[in-house]
Amino acid sequence: MDGSRGHDALIFLSFLGQSDCKNSELQHELQSLSRDLSKLNDGEIQCDGHSNMAWASGNISDLVGDIHPRVELPSLGNQVDAEALRAVTLELREIADLFERSVLARATESFANKLCNSTINMWKAHLTLEVEWIVKHSQRSDLPQERVMMALALTLVKGVCVKTPQWLRSLFDTTMQYLE
Repeated sequence: MDGSRGHDALIFLSFLGQSDCKNSELQHELQSLSRDLSKLNDGEIQCDGHSNMAWASGNISDLVGDIHPRVELPSLGNQVDAEALRAVTLELREIADLFERSVLARATESFANKLCNSTINMWKAHLTLEVEWIVKHSQRSDLPQERVMMALALTLVKGVCVKTPQWLRSLFDTTMQYLE
């Protein structure tokens, strides 16, 4: 996993693991995903000749120390500044909070319905369409577009995962593809 994807993965885990998430099944899934991502820290050479050392030694589980319940985050070594990651997560949370709740609720419900009626291969397209719909129907053109798109994608995914925690891993992969 490259540094950018690793950074996005940490933001994903931090964003979904925030204190307003009371779903214990989702928290369990987040912790399981985090443990699995930590296993990438073994440093083995992959068949393509690259190493997983992007998840090198070091512990950044304190990245979200003020967020409870706590999710153990895999480490990225020195590649990520904990304060910067915490600031990005907070900024994304604030952006998501700016959007009208009814717009997000409608988009989350629509996204969940589309996921139920499609294959995993279509999930990224559905996520893209819902994020674009929210941007189109909001009046927030004063915010940085890249952060807005990320905040909205994470908010939609979190809304679906709260209702359907077993989709966390598939939605994690979908979100990582979307963010690339």
